[in-house]
Amino acid sequence: MTITFHLLDAMDEIPAPIKQDAMAELEAASGQIADFVQLNRLDVVVAPEAWVIREWGLCGYANSPGRITITLDPRSLRLHDTERPDRLLATLAHEMHHVARLRSGVETYTLGGRFVSEGLAQCFEEEVGAPTPFYAMALDSERLEQMAARARPLLSATEYEHDNWMFGRKGDPEWPRHAGYSLGYALVSTWLAERNMSAIDAAGVPATEITEDWLSGRLPVFAASG
Repeated sequence: MTITFHLLDAMDEIPAPIKQDAMAELEAASGQIADFVQLNRLDVVVAPEAWVIREWGLCGYANSPGRITITLDPRSLRLHDTERPDRLLATLAHEMHHVARLRSGVETYTLGGRFVSEGLAQCFEEEVGAPTPFYAMALDSERLEQMAARARPLLSATEYEHDNWMFGRKGDPEWPRHAGYSLGYALVSTWLAERNMSAIDAAGVPATEITEDWLSGRLPVFAASG
């Protein structure tokens, strides 16, 4: 596996000890992930950024089939948490799964495609040894089923309220935070268990294969919306 890490911090915004430790932790994480997936010609950019997962003080993006960006908020106290190595492992694994899916050519930008892509990436976090992410379990079963019922007729939509589905709308109970992540995790984890597949083995599975199993009733998930 060929991964090159690039630190972009010309103004030294990230405190030196955190910067040094985080880079070492990402290197270690890449070695751990290599036991599950081999990705060549991949750049991982690490840079300061205020827009992160607030509970972690960091975030990640799969920019393209050849580049991932990991962002660290220099002001976040969460960067000092002892859980930081696990969070960096989870973030790198999550984004590397997105890259694998992009390279497979099956990635689609429908609402259903987003649920499947994020669900697979979250399951891959677990497979490499990271804890189940909190955003995978952000909704209780009743709320999850309510949001699933709302999503069902929109799965093939290419124009949808992406930020509301994935990040929620502050102060609006109709759009709970991380609903899309939780729906994706519930859907995909059930589908993988039914098929006895790993998330990385399913990286090239079309989203419709999974969502159609739900819509047809072949997949025992979101019972209240079936």
